[in-house]
Amino acid sequence: MADTDIRGRRGRAVRLGRIAVAVVAVVGVPMFGIHRYQEWLNRPVESVRIAEEVTVAGFERVALIVSSPGDDLPDALAYFAGPQPYPDPASGISVPSIPLRPVDRLEPGATQDILTARGSRPDYCHASVYLNPSPWTYTSGKQKVRASLASAQSAGMLLVLVRVGGCGV
Repeated sequence: MADTDIRGRRGRAVRLGRIAVAVVAVVGVPMFGIHRYQEWLNRPVESVRIAEEVTVAGFERVALIVSSPGDDLPDALAYFAGPQPYPDPASGISVPSIPLRPVDRLEPGATQDILTARGSRPDYCHASVYLNPSPWTYTSGKQKVRASLASAQSAGMLLVLVRVGGCGV
């Protein structure tokens, strides 16, 4: 009799243990997974830190957008608006730790997204400077950013986009 009583208690304990493991697996793993996904999505990467420190002489920062294309490291897009400079707006742009060089040849007849300068480091961290970027290209779902870029353009200001990407964590 004592032997079956011990087996019964042990059986209940095993069942309770299995139920506890199942509850942890059903509730804990998805919650931990969501937490890890959000942490990964919003991780502080070097490209964002660099884009936050970009300056354009005489221009005001309008927006900073983080674009995370799939599994790649996020790109950071810094938009600036200011008066039409003369002669070269790319000369007043400073990107920390990435030396910029003017592009050898501009696309003839281009009126939007004109690539004027680019630079990279040996670790493949790179930056590109675009004049007169389209306010619709990278701003889907960001209505406030679109509105501020469109209002700056309609006020006759020049938009400058500095795109930083490929930088490590």
